[in-house]
Amino acid sequence: ANYVIPTGNLGNALACLWARRLGLPIGEVVLATNANRVLPEFLASGHYVPQASVSTLANAMDVGAPSNLERLTQWMPDIENLRRAIRAQAVDDARLTTVMQQAEARWGHVVCPHTAAALAVIEDLRAAGDSRHWIAVATAHPAKFDSVVEPRVGHAVPAPSALAALLARPAQAESLPASEEALFEVLLSSSRA
Repeated sequence: ANYVIPTGNLGNALACLWARRLGLPIGEVVLATNANRVLPEFLASGHYVPQASVSTLANAMDVGAPSNLERLTQWMPDIENLRRAIRAQAVDDARLTTVMQQAEARWGHVVCPHTAAALAVIEDLRAAGDSRHWIAVATAHPAKFDSVVEPRVGHAVPAPSALAALLARPAQAESLPASEEALFEVLLSSSRA
């Protein structure tokens, strides 16, 4: 099978490429990104230019400097080899909205915006005449992104029991100065407790 993987930091995509290298029968790998076009632009030009991240509906992919790109380029330093290994396509918020609005009627599932990016890329592949089998990697339950999904699908999206239990827990946060020392102090104090 061929895979379309929604990505920002390249974690799932890199894991897929490693699995293929280890012998898992994986065909083509296409990355679906949002308006943060660093990966498609890098593959097109061969030049990596980190950018400030842009806020989108698919916020887990709002990455302007993918953290796993260095791992990927150390493993595959030749841009031509990398281009043979993966492709990347960006999907804008308008398209994410359209796919989220149509997914339930078309495929029987409400999808999160990240999964919508993968489905949009598969739609484009099909429209270009690609009839191969494609798997859209679904990265999260849509209830995790209820404030984005529900207004677009027009109804509440019930969370599975495990997710509902996590969402019901109180959020905990502690403000820290932006320094290693402050982080280390919190980590050390929590390990002593």
